[in-house]
Amino acid sequence: MVRSGGQTLVFDLGSGAVRGMLRSGLDPFAIDRIFFTHLHPDHTVDVVPLLFAINYGAPEKRTLPLYVTGPEPFLRFWGSVMEVWGAWMIGEHTTLVSELPRECRSPVDLTGCQLTWAPAEHRTESIAYRLDAQGGAFVYTGDTEYSESVVELARGADTLLIECSFPDAAPIPGHLTPSDVARIASEAGVHRVVLTHIYPAADELDLLTEVGRGYAGEVVVAEDGLEFEV
Repeated sequence: MVRSGGQTLVFDLGSGAVRGMLRSGLDPFAIDRIFFTHLHPDHTVDVVPLLFAINYGAPEKRTLPLYVTGPEPFLRFWGSVMEVWGAWMIGEHTTLVSELPRECRSPVDLTGCQLTWAPAEHRTESIAYRLDAQGGAFVYTGDTEYSESVVELARGADTLLIECSFPDAAPIPGHLTPSDVARIASEAGVHRVVLTHIYPAADELDLLTEVGRGYAGEVVVAEDGLEFEV
C-alpha cells in the first residue's frame, strides 16, 4: 500500500491482504487504486473479499470511484471474475477497470506521483511498477527472475520492493534468489531493497547477509506493518 498526494494505492492483493491491512492499522476502505502485476491467485485473489467488504461491511457507502488496473489480458480476467460473482461484487460506487500493455508507452500521471512500468520475467503478462514523486522513486517488482527491463525500471530508485523466493542453491525459473536480488539492486543503483514474497526455503536463510554479499545498500526483510518513506 502506497500513500501519495492524498490517494491510497495498492499493488497486488494476495490471500489475506485485506486482513493484513486491518491488523496493521490500515484502512482497506480508503483504497483509491489497485494495480496488479500479473494474474496468479497469490497476487489477485483478495480483490473479491475487498469488494465484498466495500459493498457490505463499510461504515458508510462509498462515493469515490475505485480504479482497478492490470496488465493485458486483465480485462478478460476481470470479465471472468464478473461472470462468476457479477453484481454480488459491484456495489453502487463506480468501478473503473483498465489494462496496461506490457511495454509502457507513456507515463500515467497520478495524484502526487507518476506511474511507469516494464516487463518482468515470470508470466507472459507480468509487469513491474515504478512510482516517481518529488522525494524519490519506489519500484515494486512483483514476481520475476533476473530481468534487464526490471533493472532499467529500478535505475536510481530510493526503495525497491523485490521478491526473493528461493535460495541460490535451489533456484526456480520465474523467481529471484538472494544473489539475483543483489545483482538487480547493484546494477540499478538503488538505495534500499525490501525483500518480500519469501518462500519457506529462503525464509530459513540469513537474507540480510545473503543479499549483502553482492549489494552494499540497505537491506530490509519485509513484515506485516512495515512502513517507510520515499
